[in-house]
Amino acid sequence: MVQSGDRANQIVNKFVVSLTTGRILGYVTDINVEVEDTKFFFILKMKVVENLGKGQGIFSNESKIKIEPSDIVNVGPDVIVIGDGKVPPLRDIEQLVQVKGEYEELRRHLAEKETLLKELKSENSELRRQLDEAQRELRRCEVMKEDFEHLKEQLIKQEGELEMAREYIKLLEGVREDIDTMKETLEKLVSEVLEGTVRSVIDEELNSRGLKKTGYL
Repeated sequence: MVQSGDRANQIVNKFVVSLTTGRILGYVTDINVEVEDTKFFFILKMKVVENLGKGQGIFSNESKIKIEPSDIVNVGPDVIVIGDGKVPPLRDIEQLVQVKGEYEELRRHLAEKETLLKELKSENSELRRQLDEAQRELRRCEVMKEDFEHLKEQLIKQEGELEMAREYIKLLEGVREDIDTMKETLEKLVSEVLEGTVRSVIDEELNSRGLKKTGYL
C-alpha cells in the first residue's frame, strides 16, 4: 500500500541520492511501509537512472530499497538524501552544528575565564607578596618601636643618673669650697701660732741673756 499523508507526499516523485556513495539511486514512484516488531521501514519503489553522467539519463528497470526513517538525512523539493545508516538526519546535523557552535562559544568563554583567572592569580600572588613585605615591614617597625622604648627608658634612667651626678658635683664643689676655707683658716691659724711660738722662744732666749725684747723677728 502506498503510504498516505504528508510524509509520503514529501518522498514520492523525487530523486534519491546516497550521501555516502554520492550516487543517484533512482526516482521514487511509490512508497510502502513495513513494520517489524516495534520498528517500521520505508519500502521505496524507484526507477533506476542510467547514463546520467553522460548527459543521457534514462530510466531503466524499477528497483526497491528498504530504509529506516532515520536513514533520511534531508528531504528537498527535488531530492531525498539518505545516509545508509551512516549519516544522521539533517535536523540532527543542524543540532550538532548548533551544539558545536555553543560548545565553541563555551570554549571561548572558558578561555576568557581562564585568562582572567590567570590574571587574578597573578594579581593575587603580587598582593600576597606585597602583604608579606608589609608584614615584614610591620614587624621591623614593631622591633624598632620596642628598641626605641627600651632606649627611651635607658635615656630617662641616664638622665636621672646625670641629674644625680650634677647634684653630687654641686655638693662636692660646696665641700671643696668649705675645705678651701678651712684650709685657708687653718694655714692662717698655724702661721699665727707658729709666729707667736717663735717669738716667744726668741723673747725667752733674749731675756735669759739679758737682752731687750724685740717686737718683731
